[in-house]
Amino acid sequence: MSILDNVSNLYSVDVKKPPATEEEIIQLINFSPIDVPLEYLEIVREATEVEIKVKNEMYIRIWSPTSCIEMNEVYFVQKYLPKSLAIGDDEGGALIYLHGKEGFGLYLCRFSDLDIDEAKMIAPSLADLLLNNVGIDVVMSGYV
Repeated sequence: MSILDNVSNLYSVDVKKPPATEEEIIQLINFSPIDVPLEYLEIVREATEVEIKVKNEMYIRIWSPTSCIEMNEVYFVQKYLPKSLAIGDDEGGALIYLHGKEGFGLYLCRFSDLDIDEAKMIAPSLADLLLNNVGIDVVMSGYV
């Protein structure tokens, strides 16, 4: 079952670039301080730089493995959130797999304030968000 082919009707996959190579995936796995979730790997094996419209109001993006490494380094994500991996954004904040206050899952955190106490839990997984709408309210509210 492809996550991207089965997103909830509250989402639309508007942009997809070619899939990641296995070499790019291995580089990300070697870079990441956490086990890269299989759902993310499934998505990037199908497409990268995925732009997903949420309720026709905003976008979330799922980065390629190469972009993940670059963005994590540029924003010093692991310096501020050691057991984490940013895998996308919502046009303002980072979507981060993180061992946070509510356990492991997908969190939203401002790039300008990568602080564990400021991270908002979105959902236990990216699949829960995209397939079952778990945490869609958090994504929609952002940091109001």
